Amino acid sequence: MRRRALLLGLSLCLSAWAQQVYQAQPTDDVWFYDNAFNPGFTAILRVWGNGENAVDPTGAYPAQNFSYSLAKWRLQGIPAGRRYQVLQAQITVVQTQPPGYTRAEGEQFPLEARDLSHTDFSEATWDYNAPNNPYPGTTILGESLMTNYRTDAPFAIAIPLSVEAFEPYFNAAINQNSGELGIGFVSRMDPAGPGGTRFYRFYSRNDSGGRGPVLQVVYRVAGDVNGDGCTDDADLLAVLFVFGQTGANLPADLNSDGIVDDADLLEALFNFGNGC
Repeated sequence: MRRRALLLGLSLCLSAWAQQVYQAQPTDDVWFYDNAFNPGFTAILRVWGNGENAVDPTGAYPAQNFSYSLAKWRLQGIPAGRRYQVLQAQITVVQTQPPGYTRAEGEQFPLEARDLSHTDFSEATWDYNAPNNPYPGTTILGESLMTNYRTDAPFAIAIPLSVEAFEPYFNAAINQNSGELGIGFVSRMDPAGPGGTRFYRFYSRNDSGGRGPVLQVVYRVAGDVNGDGCTDDADLLAVLFVFGQTGANLPADLNSDGIVDDADLLEALFNFGNGC
């Protein structure tokens, strides 16, 4: 009983030590649309599609039938030169009041978070006609949930990001793109004709109420059980020390399958030297 309590205490301590949390609003966000007014410093971002596609399949800039919003985060404080394991990630935006769509339409045509072709843009110098503006890619990193839908007040729209899709994108941003991570917001939602209101309309980073998009990522150095930023002998021993333990949120359960076993030992071995 005493040993079990000690193991549980060690597990909780290691878990809190090993995990890190990044949470911030974008450094830049723009409304990418032909007829956008003040696309850089607008307090509102807008997204719609044509009912079938979220992004113009011809690759043309968004005109009447499409509207995108782009955001860029600088992942400050996360050292390059390491491989990171993403444990959880989410983007939260705040829909303005009232929404022009029903809950059912929001569920049918979710707001999508996609990769961007590049992050070389700034809202301060944004030019719709620039030849090399970033463009939303084909990888859907996450889709919105309508859990908080309401018509009488603004509401938060959560976009949980797929760990499998987002983790390599996150690592590439840190290690290959100077810490810049870009997101394209798109949707198949059709505004129902010119002047229609059925589209996503959410606050940008320039909102005076601070309701702009928020990216939150829970991560750790891959294979690093004890949270010292280096996967080494100490981490191998940490896995061996609790080998066979089962439960949720175990720091030595590196693949998050609920048991510390051979797979976790191999994960530590595969990442041996990471961050050291």
